[in-house]
Amino acid sequence: MAISTYTRAAGGPFSSPPQKQKGSNWGAGVHAFYEKLTFTAAGFTTASLGDIPLVKLPPGNVRLLCDLSRLICPVGTATSDFDIGWGAYTNQDGTAVVADYDGIAASLDVGGGALDQDIDDLANYFDFDSREGVQIGCSFDTANSPAAGDLILLLVCMVS
Repeated sequence: MAISTYTRAAGGPFSSPPQKQKGSNWGAGVHAFYEKLTFTAAGFTTASLGDIPLVKLPPGNVRLLCDLSRLICPVGTATSDFDIGWGAYTNQDGTAVVADYDGIAASLDVGGGALDQDIDDLANYFDFDSREGVQIGCSFDTANSPAAGDLILLLVCMVS
């Protein structure tokens, strides 16, 4: 498995030292969460879905608005697929929710060309009701990730 290197946008939970992401408040309970990865070498691919952590949504009731959220990704290797999903978390009532690492967008074709689209691939919205927040992650499968360029994920959410 080849691994590319990438850098994260400053000021997020993956900066050094980590900082809590609050998101930009757009008013009326709407927040935008942003993550940017810059690829500097080709080759990130793996059988493990969700192996690239992106945005961590806050605890509580969060509705991810897929129609308003945006994904920008440079072209990958010829047959590369891209998935977006969430890690396992605990609901407010204490029940466990299993990870679904391609639950938001599954097998988007980044091998055929760069992507610049909303993320309503599977649903117009997703509701999360977590105790500690929900980790959103992505992965490349079938073939390698982009060799250069920026992956940008903007998630627009109703937070209550």
